[in-house]
Amino acid sequence: MPGPSFLATDRTALRSPERDDLNWIQHVFHNEQVWGLGTYARPPTTDQMETYYEETLSDEDSVHLLVCIDPAGSPGPVEERTEPVGLVAMTDHDTERGTAELAYWLDPDAWGQGYATEAAGRLVKYGFDQQALRKWSAKIVGGNDRSVAVVERLGFTKEGTHREEWYLDGAWRDMLWFGLLRTERE
Repeated sequence: MPGPSFLATDRTALRSPERDDLNWIQHVFHNEQVWGLGTYARPPTTDQMETYYEETLSDEDSVHLLVCIDPAGSPGPVEERTEPVGLVAMTDHDTERGTAELAYWLDPDAWGQGYATEAAGRLVKYGFDQQALRKWSAKIVGGNDRSVAVVERLGFTKEGTHREEWYLDGAWRDMLWFGLLRTERE
């Protein structure tokens, strides 16, 4: 049984990943629809997945949360939202500068239903309200229009393009940089 929800939205529960979730995470990691334009590492073996869990998902300097929904398909009570459909993360948290980076991904079966925007929006609010962030950033591989749409719906502004910044699938890709200031949310 998954642990308690850390944050919640109208339709999702956001909770810390557990070891029991690693098989599901690894399965989604290897879906080319998800990782064709992603920036997360893709640990291919069970041992590498365990290291990823210890060094990334359990890292105390960041927040990684599974996005879970009610398997029955209704919003239901938060405690019944146990089916993972993705992950949102607050990484590169710099408490002195008041900054952090937003990252997220969803299982393709959950695309187009607003879960990424809803969950990422809740984590952004948490960062501003509970972690005293003054700025969120997001880096998105060029061509990942779905991710661009998520941050734009959340009010992020495109701050620039790092040309041919990310090597993926045998080609150099642009990296799009977005930012959201606390003052833009108040």
